[in-house]
Amino acid sequence: MTGMKKNLITALGTFLVAGSLMSVNAHAESDLPMYFDFGDTVINMNAGSEHTMHMRSKFNYTYHLGPHTSNGTYLECSFKSGTQDVIFHVGADEQAKDVPFYFYIDDEKVQSDGTYDEVLVRVGNAAQTSESVQVELAKKATGTVKKNGNVAMLYNDKDVAMASFSLTNGNGQMATISLKGVAVNEGSKYFDVVSATDSAPVISESDKAVMTANGFVGVCVNGKYKNW
Repeated sequence: MTGMKKNLITALGTFLVAGSLMSVNAHAESDLPMYFDFGDTVINMNAGSEHTMHMRSKFNYTYHLGPHTSNGTYLECSFKSGTQDVIFHVGADEQAKDVPFYFYIDDEKVQSDGTYDEVLVRVGNAAQTSESVQVELAKKATGTVKKNGNVAMLYNDKDVAMASFSLTNGNGQMATISLKGVAVNEGSKYFDVVSATDSAPVISESDKAVMTANGFVGVCVNGKYKNW
């Protein structure tokens, strides 16, 4: 009787341990489970959005981005070992359909051999942009706004430059700019653009006067209307 009781206790203990292990690893997602445990390995996101994922890393780590087009696409993370939430950001001007995030161990406890694991972000709702957009100027004239690096230049119907503007990310640095077209809000016209971040327009007083005289009161950045 005593032997049978011991066997029952041993079996119950084994069952509880196994159940505990199953509860820990039930959501494991990784090709390298000895290093990483990801909440997801494939994430669907729209351009201009963010996504929080739960993960665990046994060691300190770093990450690198695969092919992408926006400097607003990045990972917000601790780079430290442990259980944590990380935030994937996809820039509003991201044009790549798939952006791989490669995770590498970066810890003095482990000799690095370049081994990595991956979380793939599939990007949807990418903005349709152009290098130049035709616009209507004052007196029904036709003009064109063209992208030159991260500056947008307005030209008249004779292709003569009239005025320009750029964007800033608020840190005194020029922000990226891509042209979509013209947006109208409450009867006023705005240049419709996308940028990697929530940016504000930068324009001289003289250029502002030219833009305003031709009916443009500001820019619509990533869907947000901003006056000069």
